[in-house]
Amino acid sequence: MTTVYVVLSHQYPDQVLRLVRTLRRGSPACTIVLHHDDRRTRVDEAALRALGVERVLPATPVGWGGPTQLQALRRSLRQALRGRFEWLTVISGQDYPLRPLADIERRWRESGFDAFVEGAPVAPPAWTRGETDEFGRRYFYRYRQVRPPGRAVRRAVAAARPLLTLRDMPWGTAIGLRRRGPGVTVRRGTDWLTLSRRAAELVAEPPAALLRYYERAIVPTESLPHTALYASGLRLSGDPLRFSTWSPGAAHPAVLGREDLDAMLASGADFARKFEPGAPVLDELDRVVLG
Repeated sequence: MTTVYVVLSHQYPDQVLRLVRTLRRGSPACTIVLHHDDRRTRVDEAALRALGVERVLPATPVGWGGPTQLQALRRSLRQALRGRFEWLTVISGQDYPLRPLADIERRWRESGFDAFVEGAPVAPPAWTRGETDEFGRRYFYRYRQVRPPGRAVRRAVAAARPLLTLRDMPWGTAIGLRRRGPGVTVRRGTDWLTLSRRAAELVAEPPAALLRYYERAIVPTESLPHTALYASGLRLSGDPLRFSTWSPGAAHPAVLGREDLDAMLASGADFARKFEPGAPVLDELDRVVLG
C-alpha cells in the first residue's frame, strides 16, 4: 500500500513544484494530493500532470485561522481516502524532507502508532476581564464574523469580558461568545499531521457534535484533529516529527537557512519548515534526501 503526501499551499508555485518533484523522486509510488489556493498564484498544471499530482478542485479560498482552512484540510483528506494507502502526512508548500523518504515511511509503518500528532491540553480561560490564554480564547468561544467595529463597540465588548471577546483576523473581525467545552478534553498542536488511514478517516469525518463545535472556533485546524484523535483511543505519538524555529512572540516560524542545517539534521524530524524559494540550503538537503 502506498503513502499519501497532502500538500497545502497558497504561494511560491516554483517552490511547490520543487517539493513535489522531490517527493516523487524519493517515493516513486506515492500519491501526492495538492490543495493550492490559486487566487494569487498558480502552479504549472502541465508540470503537475507530468508528476502525477492529484489536484483538489476547485480549490477552497482559504482565510488563515477561519473555517475555510478546516474545509480545505478535510476536502484534501477525503480526496486521499478515495484511494488505498497505509499512511498519510500533511505538509505545507514551504516544507521539505530532512531524511530519505523510504526511511521516513518505514518509521511510520514500524512505529506501532496510529498517528504522530501533538496533543497539549487546553484549559478553559479564567473568568476574568484581564488577558487570558490565547488557546483558551480560540477554543472556548463561539465566533461569528461582524463588520469592523468602532471604538464604542470595542469598549463595550471589553467591558463584557470574559463573556465576549473580539478577534481581528486576516479575513475580518469576529466576535466570540463564551461557551462550555465540547465534552472531551480540548487539545492543540501543529497543523502538520502524520496519520494512519484509520486516523485520517477520523480527521476527515470527525464526530458531528465535535465538528459543529469547531466550525465557529478560531484556527480550528490546530485543535479539532488533535481533540478528536486523543479522544478516540488510537495509539498516538505526541511527537509530530517536524522541525521549526520561532522567535519570541512571532506568529510564524522563522525562515530556515544553511546556518540551521546541522540542527535540522540532528533533530531526527521528518520535515522542516519554512523555506523560501531557491534557498541554497535546499540543495544541501537534496544531497541527504536524494543521495
